[in-house]
This record gives sequence, C-alpha cells and structure tokens, in this order.
Amino acid sequence: MFIKGISGEEGEVVAVHGNKAAVKIKANKSCKKCHLCKRISSTEMIVDAFTERPVSKGERVVIAVRPGTIVKSAVILYILPLIGLIIGYYFGKFISAFFHIRVKGELFPACIALIFLFLSFIPIHIYDRKKQNDSRFRVFITDNIPKNISNPD
Repeated sequence: MFIKGISGEEGEVVAVHGNKAAVKIKANKSCKKCHLCKRISSTEMIVDAFTERPVSKGERVVIAVRPGTIVKSAVILYILPLIGLIIGYYFGKFISAFFHIRVKGELFPACIALIFLFLSFIPIHIYDRKKQNDSRFRVFITDNIPKNISNPD
C-alpha cells in the first residue's frame, strides 16, 4: 500500500526494462543523500522504479517508496543512535562508579556515550548493505497520470 502525497513524485518514463522503468523526475532538495536517484542535471534526476503493470516510454507516472519503508528507515536512522547515546551514558556512569574513575563532572560518561553513538552506526551500515537488494526497499510506480491533466515539463 502506498500513501499518495506523502512519498509520491510525478515523473516521466524514459526507458522500460522488464518490470523496471527509468523515470525522470524533477530534482528535489529533500533527497540529496538517499542515492535512490541518479542526477542527470541540476534540475532533473533518474530513478529506477519497479512496476507491477506495463508502462511505456513517455508515460507520466507517480513513483513512491512504501510508507512502511519510510517509517522503518526513520526509526533505524534516528532512534538507534539515540538509544546508543543513552545506553553509552549510563554504561559510562556504571563503569566510572565500578572502577572508581575520577573525572571532573560528567566527562567520562559523556565520552562513552559518544563512542556508543558512533558505534551505533555500524549495525545501521550492515542493515543498509543487507537491504540494498530487497525489493521491499525500492521505489515503485504507484499510479499513472493522464496526459491531458498533467503539466508537461
């Protein structure tokens, strides 16, 4: 299931290869680092989108990422490092008390928290590599737009 408007982008099919289509979309400031799209100019990008129905070159379509993927990615990217930071802080407090480490203020727990924060990116990187070829984490064509209604680029 897709939610139109939350993760949808309008574009034009420029090539079709089996169940995948190359779709040209306008460059968007919010997707600079996701690497799902390939920039072809400063104003346009190409994204490979999966389709469950036949599409043809020149057809206007809406592409999207499944909402569950967006939520799952947000949790992994934002919550996991936060959890690592919190666990690292309390672990640092425990270690400093257990070994009687005397450091001014909260410096030792804060340093351990930062180490845990940086270490939390290791499972994120592993998860990203593992899911790179998973079709559930891909862009899909969700709808087509009639030519007489759409605004040509």
